[in-house]
Amino acid sequence: IRTNATFIIEQAAESLAYMHDKGWLHKYIKPDNILGNGVGEVRLIDFALAERIRKWFAVRGPVQGTRSYMAPEQIRNQRLDQRADSYSYGCTLFEMLTGRPAFRADSPKALLEKHLYEKPRSPRSINPALTEEMDDLIMRMLSKNKKDRLDNMHEFLAKFRGIRIFSK
Repeated sequence: IRTNATFIIEQAAESLAYMHDKGWLHKYIKPDNILGNGVGEVRLIDFALAERIRKWFAVRGPVQGTRSYMAPEQIRNQRLDQRADSYSYGCTLFEMLTGRPAFRADSPKALLEKHLYEKPRSPRSINPALTEEMDDLIMRMLSKNKKDRLDNMHEFLAKFRGIRIFSK
């Protein structure tokens, strides 16, 4: 069964895959930057922080992004690749499918520390209607170590297209 959520998730992931294929990172993935219209088209917006993927070295500037969606390596101001966007997209999916952010904290510093060190709750523990496969996919995207995440959005799409989001 294809749901509206399926179309939204797939189109946003395809947009990210396209961007990465062209050599760009978005660096600002969050629910507010994924828009849908009345005919079911999804657009990824706000490229203010976008930058070229750098394979050999990184130009270090200030850490930028929205704290609720930043990958650990982005918080640490390390060299970024498409797996940083994958983490942010995982945070976005978590919130989209549970109605709450992956992490909550009383201060900005505490929120960033949770992204760095705390394992998130299972999305399925908040929304039992999610399938185990969808839960596992999101949890993999939220791995603290980028080597444990999916390599790219094409890998996400291949896995996502083979599972259901909801058990009923």
